[in-house]
Amino acid sequence: MPHFAGWTTAAVAALVAVVVTAIFTGCAASPAGTTDPNTGLLRDFLDGKYDGAGHPINARVSEAEAICANAGTSNDTTVSLTTTCTAKIAGGEQSGDLVASARLAVRAHASSGDIATVEILDANGAKLASKKLTVARLRAGEWIDWPVSWSSTGAAVQLRITPAAHARIDFDYVEVFPQRFGLVLAPGSGVAADSDHLTFELPANKKVTQVELDGADITSTYNALLEAGTATVTTTSFRKLIDVAVSDLAPARGDIAELKIHTATETARMQLRKSAPACAYEGTGATKVVVTGFQPFPADGWHDNVSGVAVSNLDISQLHDAQVLRVILPVEYDRAATEITDVIARCHPDLVISFGQGGDAIALEHTAYNLQDTGEVAGGVPDNRGIVRAAQAIDPTAPAERPTLLPLDAINAALVSAGEAPQDSTDPGRYICNNVMFADLGAIAAQGHGRAGFIHLPYTTEFDAATKARFANVVATAINASVAN
Repeated sequence: MPHFAGWTTAAVAALVAVVVTAIFTGCAASPAGTTDPNTGLLRDFLDGKYDGAGHPINARVSEAEAICANAGTSNDTTVSLTTTCTAKIAGGEQSGDLVASARLAVRAHASSGDIATVEILDANGAKLASKKLTVARLRAGEWIDWPVSWSSTGAAVQLRITPAAHARIDFDYVEVFPQRFGLVLAPGSGVAADSDHLTFELPANKKVTQVELDGADITSTYNALLEAGTATVTTTSFRKLIDVAVSDLAPARGDIAELKIHTATETARMQLRKSAPACAYEGTGATKVVVTGFQPFPADGWHDNVSGVAVSNLDISQLHDAQVLRVILPVEYDRAATEITDVIARCHPDLVISFGQGGDAIALEHTAYNLQDTGEVAGGVPDNRGIVRAAQAIDPTAPAERPTLLPLDAINAALVSAGEAPQDSTDPGRYICNNVMFADLGAIAAQGHGRAGFIHLPYTTEFDAATKARFANVVATAINASVAN
C-alpha cells in the first residue's frame, strides 16, 4: 500500500467507516455511581449510518455468545474469554478491502506487554491479518472497537482472539464491513508560504467536487489549474494525489485563510496562515494568560464550536490582574498541539487554559493521556484534515499521563458561585482536546514555570447573545480563579 505526503501507516490502516456502536457514549467510562460529563463528546459524528443496534448499516455482525461460547464464560450477551476463540464469522464473503472490528473490554491484564491478539484467518487457518492489543495502547475498563483490516478475495474467513496470560477480556461481537478510504489534506493547518505545496489525497475513483476559500467557491479556479497541468495528479490503483502550490490556488489570500475541500462523500479543511499568531496580549494585568478554543468540527460541521465562541467573546474588562492572548486552534491531531506548543515557547505565558466542546456539562479535566484514539466509535473518527488515529501514542518518549496544573477546586467554587454546575472529569477522551491538554502541560513544563490545564464546555448549537455571554463568563471566571489561587 503506498504512503503519500501527510500520511502515517497508522492513519492509512485506521481510516475506516465513521460509524457508531450501540453503546456509544462519548469519550470516557465513569466510575460506578457517577455520570460522565463528557458523554456525547463525539455526537456530531453520528451521521445516521448505523442500524438500531448501533452497527454500521453495511456490517455483518457475529455475536460473541454465538461464536465463542466455548472459549469462556457467557454473561448475557458477552463472553469472558478464558482461552483462544477461533470461529467462522459473517461478512468475509465480500470482495475488496474489509475491516473486522471486535468489541472488547479488558478487565484485567499484566502491567506491561501484550493483552490480546486478534487475527483474521482463511478457511484453512492461514493468517490474513493480525493486530495486537498491548498495555500501551489500552483504555482500561472501557469497551473499545479493535479493527483488523485485510484485502478479501470473497472467501469465508475466521476470527481468532487469543488472550494473553493473566489477561481477562470480555468479548461482545465482531462486525465486518467494507473499509472506506476518505479524504486527507496535507500538510495541515499552519504557516504556509506562497511557494509551499498542498496535497489532497482521495480514492482513485473519486474526485474533488468543490473547493472553498474563506467560504467562497473557487472550484472553477481549481479545475482550471488541473486543465493547465499547474495542479498535478498522481494516480495509483488505489489512490489519487493532487499537488498544487498555495500561490496558484489562493493567490489573493489574507493573513488567515480557511480552505475547505469536498468530494461527493467527504469534507476536509485546513487553515493557511501567512505568519504565526502574534504574542498580542490584551489587557494590562500582571499575569500573562493564553486561552484557547477550537474551530468547528467535524470538517463539514454546520454549527460553531462552543469553545471557540466562548474564547472569542471573552470580555477583557471582567478579568482581574490578567492580560490575555486568545488562540483558536484547528481540530487536527498534530497541528493543534504544534500550534499551542509554539505559542507557549514564543509568548511565555504564566497560565494556559484550553477549552473544548464537550458533553452535557462543564468538565474540569484532571488528567491528560499519552494516547490518540477514538475507539469508542467503530473505525475511529477523523480530525478536520482527515487523519484518524487508532491507539497511537502522542509522544512515545513522554509519560503515560500528565496531571492538570490548574487549581480546579478554586475554579469549581468560582463557577458554582457564578451559577454553573461544573463536574470533575478524569478522562478528556483521546481526541484533539486530550492532545492539546497533553501538549499544554508538556510545553509549560519545558518552559520551567507556569500552570496549564483543560476545561470542556457543554455542547450547544445555539449561540444567541445570552449563550455567548454565559460561556464567555465561564472563561473569565476560570481565569480569575486561577490567577487568584
